[in-house]
Amino acid sequence: MAASTVLGIVTIPLLVRSLGAAEWGSLAVVQATSQLVGILVAFGWGATGPSAVAASAKAVRPDLYARSLIARSYLFVIGVVIGAIVLAFLTRGDIAVAIVGSVTYLLPFLGASWYFVGEGRPWRLFVYDSLPTLVGTLAGLAGAVATRSLIVFLLLQAAGSLVAVVLDAFVVLRGSGAGIRGRTSPRAAVASLAGQRHAVTSALTSGLYVNLPLLSIQTFLPGFVPIYALADRFFRYANVAFSPVQQFLQGWVPEAGERRSFDRMKYATWAGLGFGIVGGALVALLTRPLAWLLSGGEIEVPFALSIPLGVAFVFVASSAVIGYACLVPVGRARSLAASTVVGALVGAPLIIVFAVLHLPVLVAWSVAVSEAVVASYQYSVLRRELSRRMNLAEPAPEASGD
Repeated sequence: MAASTVLGIVTIPLLVRSLGAAEWGSLAVVQATSQLVGILVAFGWGATGPSAVAASAKAVRPDLYARSLIARSYLFVIGVVIGAIVLAFLTRGDIAVAIVGSVTYLLPFLGASWYFVGEGRPWRLFVYDSLPTLVGTLAGLAGAVATRSLIVFLLLQAAGSLVAVVLDAFVVLRGSGAGIRGRTSPRAAVASLAGQRHAVTSALTSGLYVNLPLLSIQTFLPGFVPIYALADRFFRYANVAFSPVQQFLQGWVPEAGERRSFDRMKYATWAGLGFGIVGGALVALLTRPLAWLLSGGEIEVPFALSIPLGVAFVFVASSAVIGYACLVPVGRARSLAASTVVGALVGAPLIIVFAVLHLPVLVAWSVAVSEAVVASYQYSVLRRELSRRMNLAEPAPEASGD
């Protein structure tokens, strides 16, 4: 995570200078669109996969990965077609960028990063999955600087991601006995997807209102895309920086047993809020100077835009902990999915309306409102669930005889 984040920050000034602010803004739109379509390709394995792998016996883990890889391969083909069509519209008919960009940024969703996390083998994750992807990005960056071509950057990135996907599959399946043949039928793939419906619903709806602002601005206010895209980039980096905290709490909360986990959920909820406040303040205050510095003074992000994104991060961090570290262990994955649907229903219309009205600052505030709704909904569900379980755990009072 540190390597990819640092590399992502380094690429901003180099790409802005090599491609121009407008072309860099188009790249950000390609990435945001692919992230949204990629949720369909990943189909929830990124969220539930680590827990499923950790809970499975070592002998059956490769079989779990094989079934997932087959299903995701079908989804990858569908996703490339959907992504290319959407991007062809958003990029005003740049078909080459639409197709190559869709392939490039959907390939990582075929990887096995979630599998290696579930195994608890970070070295495998870095060497076989992250490193080839990072090398591809470095090669693409060098190609973009040399040729000033976005297509060259995308093709070299795609090559690195493809190497990572192949290495992941080889490492996981080699000598495992997990078979691919005979399981490639569409019916088998659909059967593998059935158990992921709550996870993908949650990921898809949350991804909708996270990526919708940039896509809406690209559609209705294209001149503002580089500014919003750079502010959004720092918001996403804050999410990446917070993810180790979330992952730690996901393991820490349930490890002490059910009764003690209830107390840990309370501590985790406060920890998520505390980290969210600190991270949100950093997003609000540092986005403007860092954007100016990294863009070489070409892109200036106003505080009026960074402040609502900082507020949004407070609720993102809170809901990440409440949802995945607390609601999932108590069997409320459906409520997790419902919270993101409610958030999308509230936020998505506001985002689109304010983009149509050319009010990008209110678009950012709409994101904050969406995330606040999600966190509040999850917190209310968690309070009721913990209260119910605590009451069930209390011994009934003995009847007194006269």
